[in-house]
Amino acid sequence: MTGEELHRRLSEPFAAADVEWRVTKLRNQNSEGLVVPFIDSRAIQNRLDDVVGPFFWRTRFIPWHQYVPKPGKYEDPNEAQKTPVSSQLCGLSIYNEERKERVEKVDGAENTDIEAIKGGISDSFKRAAVIWGVGRYLYEIPARWTSLDKYKQIAHPAELNAYYTEQLQKLGLCAAQDPNTSVAPSGVYAVRGLKPAPMQGYPAAAWVDLVTPTGRALKVFSLGTKPGLASGVRIQGAKIVQRSSASGMYYELQDYQPAA
Repeated sequence: MTGEELHRRLSEPFAAADVEWRVTKLRNQNSEGLVVPFIDSRAIQNRLDDVVGPFFWRTRFIPWHQYVPKPGKYEDPNEAQKTPVSSQLCGLSIYNEERKERVEKVDGAENTDIEAIKGGISDSFKRAAVIWGVGRYLYEIPARWTSLDKYKQIAHPAELNAYYTEQLQKLGLCAAQDPNTSVAPSGVYAVRGLKPAPMQGYPAAAWVDLVTPTGRALKVFSLGTKPGLASGVRIQGAKIVQRSSASGMYYELQDYQPAA
């Protein structure tokens, strides 16, 4: 694969199902939020696996710097946080076939407010991936005001999916499809990954990343009651229903059969 082809494939837009939205501002008694699109670490990992292979990319994390946050506008300087905030650099390297060597690109991020160390590592990884071109186009999609529910969660995710598709068209882009599933038999889904999400009474529950028969990425929730659901397998006869929760709409995988 040439460097030009590598950059093109890494830079391809993600399917709407892989894109998430972060609320950055609130208005109208918190009934509306200004949201921006982003992709999580798992989507980036899947892209790297698909394009260069799981054995041809790697990361390393390096301590960066510390700083003490300045007091906010309405914060008492004497009571402000004085604990230094750490940060880290992430070096994301990919093996280049033309040069017969690994090429590394580096970016960093501070620890986050929630799950500080884990969040900081994830953010630095995502920033390093952007330097490689992964998800860089998302910065060209304008922020959008959208309705929120009483929990300050996005009320109508489908509207944002439509907005995302519209913006891709304006940019002259189209969402990428998984090259490994373009010839999948009709009705067969590929399992690209699982993220355990145990809950009371369902210790094997998980979020599952699927690729639909048409090559579209789809994230579903599974209670994990049936065996054989693992990364890399294919399933058929999938019964997927849309559910509603306090966090918004989601899809649940209720039934399936192993595919030949």
